Amino acid sequence: MNRQDQERINESFARGVESFTEDDLKKVRKDGAAAEEKSTRLEAQFESFKLTWELLQDYWGGNYKNVPWKLLASIGFAVTYLVSPLDIIPDFLPLLGFTDDAAVFALVVSSFQSELDAYREWKRRQPDEPKSSK
Repeated sequence: MNRQDQERINESFARGVESFTEDDLKKVRKDGAAAEEKSTRLEAQFESFKLTWELLQDYWGGNYKNVPWKLLASIGFAVTYLVSPLDIIPDFLPLLGFTDDAAVFALVVSSFQSELDAYREWKRRQPDEPKSSK
């Protein structure tokens, strides 16, 4: 990805996060299956997707509320961008198609590293879920 593409991604991210609403966040939840399917193509940012998706799940479930709106909006925008076929580098291009999607998740992580570290630590301290007996 060249510098111009990176600048366009940064600008799109900033605009997208700024205009992201509660209703948009609700729509993200409906796109979960598509986001999870596409996330496998994020390569190096796959773990970032998993962590941010888990954060959203814990937020929606009422388990983790210590989240600034800007982080929720950033994750929501990143998921929306991942699911959208209309991005800066079209997903159908071999090898390059998901580069911009991964760059958006990298932006979320770099912008909110301390909040994501706090969530990761909170998650680590949670008791293991009991296994169901069959």
